[in-house]
Amino acid sequence: MSTIIRSRYLLTAAWVITLSIACVTWAAPARPKPVAPEATKPAGSDILKTSTTTPAERARLRRQLFQKARKVAALNRKLTAYFQAGQYDKCEPVIKQILEISPHNPIAWYNYACYQSRVGQGDKAIESLTRAIEHGYSSFGYLERDPDLDAIRKLPDYRKLRALQDRVQRERASKVREALVKQFGKDYVYEIDHDRKLVFATNVDSQTLSEMKQRLTTYATVQWKDLFDNTFEKYLTIVIPRKKDWRWGQRVGGFYARSSHMLIARTVGLTLVHEFTHALHYADQEGFGQSHPIWITEGLATLFESSRIVDGHAVPTTNSRLNALQRLLRRKAQIPLSELIRASHARFMQNPTASYSEVRYFMMYLHSKGMLRKWYDAYVEGYDSDRTGRASLEKVFGRKLDKIEADWHEWVMDQEPALTRLPRDSAYIGIQLTQAIDGVEVVRVIPGGGADKAGLKGGDVILQIDEVRTIEPAQLLKVVNSHDAGDQVKIRYRRDGKYQAVAVTLTKMPPARRLPRLRPIRPATTAPTTKPATSRPAGPPKRRTLPPVRKTDRKKAA
Repeated sequence: MSTIIRSRYLLTAAWVITLSIACVTWAAPARPKPVAPEATKPAGSDILKTSTTTPAERARLRRQLFQKARKVAALNRKLTAYFQAGQYDKCEPVIKQILEISPHNPIAWYNYACYQSRVGQGDKAIESLTRAIEHGYSSFGYLERDPDLDAIRKLPDYRKLRALQDRVQRERASKVREALVKQFGKDYVYEIDHDRKLVFATNVDSQTLSEMKQRLTTYATVQWKDLFDNTFEKYLTIVIPRKKDWRWGQRVGGFYARSSHMLIARTVGLTLVHEFTHALHYADQEGFGQSHPIWITEGLATLFESSRIVDGHAVPTTNSRLNALQRLLRRKAQIPLSELIRASHARFMQNPTASYSEVRYFMMYLHSKGMLRKWYDAYVEGYDSDRTGRASLEKVFGRKLDKIEADWHEWVMDQEPALTRLPRDSAYIGIQLTQAIDGVEVVRVIPGGGADKAGLKGGDVILQIDEVRTIEPAQLLKVVNSHDAGDQVKIRYRRDGKYQAVAVTLTKMPPARRLPRLRPIRPATTAPTTKPATSRPAGPPKRRTLPPVRKTDRKKAA
């Protein structure tokens, strides 16, 4: 029995079930502690369910579940101590107590197999591993390395476990799809990609889904080549719900639930990539039997949230977090790196503006120096002796942390700030816009502007400008800012479910006092359903995915 992996699963599926009963408002990017999935039902179905019981009944069930979870946690601590001490004769009674409380707990059955392997009960160990897999155990990378199972690896039935795991995972993926259809109805697009172990439930059309799958597949492939060693061992569920189906609060743009291996996002842009990176990273941690600190998990997720694939590699690009960090450095208000790498989740979230901007651009600094993979490998190798990452950083740089930090700050201040709004004398299209699920939605068209003359309307969703895919408003602003008034740009957009293209002649942005005050235009019906037009003007909208939420400047335009 490995202390590391068992300590990560002290709580049972009571936590997952309690989340759904309590209807927790997820605060991205906060993550629940990893737990063992309750495998009697499709993974993730609890998160999506709406409550059907009274508040009193939910409260009573929560208390019961937490009582069971505390009992299991206490028993797991006792079991871990017995394994560490080699007191195997005391293990079986404890495991049986856990199984009485949680009979479908895959980790308990896995631990039972480890015990049976240690005491020479090979056939029984195979039976327990079989039950663990049937109840949802899927960390085969760790299983193959666990020394507690060395005694049974040469048994004929051991090799059959991999085929069993594949069959069980496929069956569970089908059950997840059935649960999603029941939850969201037949208007969504549902797909299971068995080769890549992905389950989709999306409020996008088939064209957008195909594009999204290709983008995620390409991104995962390059990350498995350049950074991570361990791939998905269980299916990842990706849900892109309609606005009316979103019930996790307006401040939340998406999250990855590690316990159920489910990713839910409001858009297919920055948020989706951020949370997908979490899924890739967590799969790598599970393969190593590790649990990395928040500065690393959020550092990698934020690093690649704004990135592009260049020559088969994921290359990070700057975003507005850079501007925030540069302001902090000028005021000397940043969090010292020595504190940041030791921060708990609660401490990290006390100052999210500083924490998220610092970890993203420290990771980008490592990437720019060609040190990201070298450092990550050193960290994984030295994980048991230093989980903060300090020792591995000093090892790969050959310098003390304070010297690394000073050079990093200098590098940050040398970077070009990200474009967050168009200059007043720049060219512009003549629209006000907001974020849509898969593009940039036109909220208003300025009379007499280039967009008006080209026939764009409120409710149109801009998907591409000058061959550049525009999922986020910042991407559109960057292209427009590279042009002069009088230039023509080709815009691809969707209206009423139909894809069209038009050439727009850019005009010079008028002074703020001359921007007309317009009544909102009722948006056209789009397919897929996009975020309804609001009075928000152009420029990057609220970044709902990652706190803090910024107010949008009403004077922005594109």
